Amino acid sequence: MNRLSPQGSREGNDHVTLRTRSAPTERTLTEALRALAGRVPARRLFVQVDDEGRDAASMTVRELVDETERVRALLDRCGLRPGDRALLVYLPSLDFVGAFLGCLAAGVIPVPVAPPNPFSPGHDAEVLSAVATDSGAAVLLTHDDYHRMVTGDLCRAGRPWLSTHGDLPPEPAADGEPRARWHVPADLDDAAFLQYTSGSTGTPKGVIVSHRNIHHELLSLAHDLGLGEDTVAVTWVPHFHDLGLISFLLNTVVGHSTRTYVLSPLSFLQRPAVWFDVVSRVRATHTAAPNFAFDLIVRKTTPEQRAGWDLGSLRHIGSSGEPIRPATVERFLRAFVPAGFPPGAFFPTYGMAEHTLSLTMGGSGPLRVVREAIERGLAVPAGPDETVDTGDTVAYWGCGISTKPGASVRIVDPDTAMPCPPGRVGEIWADSAAKARGYWNRPEETARTFHAAVADGDPRRYLRTGDLGFMYEGELFVTGRLKDMIIIRGHNHYPQDIEDSVRACHPLIRPGGVAAFAVAGETDEEGERVVVMAETIGGEPGPDATLDVVRAVRATVRRRHGGIACDVVLGPRGLVLKTTSGKVRRGACRDAYLRGEAPAWPLPSRRG
Repeated sequence: MNRLSPQGSREGNDHVTLRTRSAPTERTLTEALRALAGRVPARRLFVQVDDEGRDAASMTVRELVDETERVRALLDRCGLRPGDRALLVYLPSLDFVGAFLGCLAAGVIPVPVAPPNPFSPGHDAEVLSAVATDSGAAVLLTHDDYHRMVTGDLCRAGRPWLSTHGDLPPEPAADGEPRARWHVPADLDDAAFLQYTSGSTGTPKGVIVSHRNIHHELLSLAHDLGLGEDTVAVTWVPHFHDLGLISFLLNTVVGHSTRTYVLSPLSFLQRPAVWFDVVSRVRATHTAAPNFAFDLIVRKTTPEQRAGWDLGSLRHIGSSGEPIRPATVERFLRAFVPAGFPPGAFFPTYGMAEHTLSLTMGGSGPLRVVREAIERGLAVPAGPDETVDTGDTVAYWGCGISTKPGASVRIVDPDTAMPCPPGRVGEIWADSAAKARGYWNRPEETARTFHAAVADGDPRRYLRTGDLGFMYEGELFVTGRLKDMIIIRGHNHYPQDIEDSVRACHPLIRPGGVAAFAVAGETDEEGERVVVMAETIGGEPGPDATLDVVRAVRATVRRRHGGIACDVVLGPRGLVLKTTSGKVRRGACRDAYLRGEAPAWPLPSRRG
């Protein structure tokens, strides 16, 4: 099971360090685009795909260079200067790519954000306004398609809106070379863009991603994913999410991927089959998605549809962006391998915005551990006598190893900063050239999170991920979020393990709508108690069905998780709050529950 590459060295099960390999000269994205324009100006880089999976628009290298210059000139004409920030508020389209690069060419720091629903902005408009204020953005950039819909709350975002569909034409290039006026950063450690965190664990913060961070992340991705002249990628992951932006769009801009087909996330959600329709049609070699997508594509497709696809061209299908559930992977492989999906192409990874994108790559498979031991912070592999059905074990899917040259990943006691011995669960700490610079205008939080010291004399300064995990045979296994940990009678319970148990306990529970979290008990002696939120299928259940679901949830949690009791909240779709990438916002769910604002169905009893 040891997936450590020959380039790596293992220092016990808690510490993996990679030796340095030779690398190309560091360069910015615009420099890479200049080089690509000199080599293959007519290459069709991007293809926008419509809801039916048909090619709708495309962009060549030369067209991207022209669009980059047009946006740069527009920003210059509007008085923006190097170091200014601009929010990029775009619907899924190729317009976003030119706007992002146009900002870089002007020295303006782009801030990609999710576009609020213009017809019902509500909370989304508040988030947009908060990000605009936190980043100090001078302007909100968008395109005509969205700009025409901006009204009401969105107009009051506190910053001017500017459509990049201006009438300013690009100036002609000399001998195919991009314009000399493109901004060159004084230092590659300067901010390239701000990636605002998804908000799954608190207030969104702007992560400062530098030009050097991007260079090393893209170089590692190209090496680990085997990107090259024959790479054809397909993505529906949002362009404002680090996975969609860096792994797909920017890898294509620098020439690591030859061509990328871009779908709208809404196209996938409305008809999941469109994802593999396109993969099969264009003979894609690479694609990726969060865990929930693999469940959705199984539920929303038939064996006949799967048999009609040719997926044999896939070399890597990444599982990224949210925790990987072994049951999801097993269902996906069981459904798609008979239809020709190459099982070796499934490629789990682990990462976060604070590390530009990835920390580890290429998980090897599931590891089943003893539940009672993991609740005490020990990863003890299960033997043949422990059974799944009785709840004596829990499975975690491996997330691979750190492959970046010179990288170090350690498992550390979050309270003492001492390294954990092999087999002990601790906080995941990481350091590499892709570690971001910090949080925008948050020096104290930057120092705590990005410059942590291990208490064993290690001179490195580490990123504290806030995630818990352990190393087994050199591979990282992520067990959950430190802040989400539920502690009952001295035992640790991971909310995602409770959620996994609940998903299948009753047919009325919607598998994608379950959240578990802890709240303070009513007395000091009681300590914490568990609350389970679950969305139901088919509208509000009747009283008898409601009681049946509640009893099933409570019985399952008691049986599988050491006899703990729980409160149960049932409600419609939307009860469980999530980020734009599909992660459960347990803290927000807890807050809504405590304020009595959760849109819940009336229950016969909340306790039992």
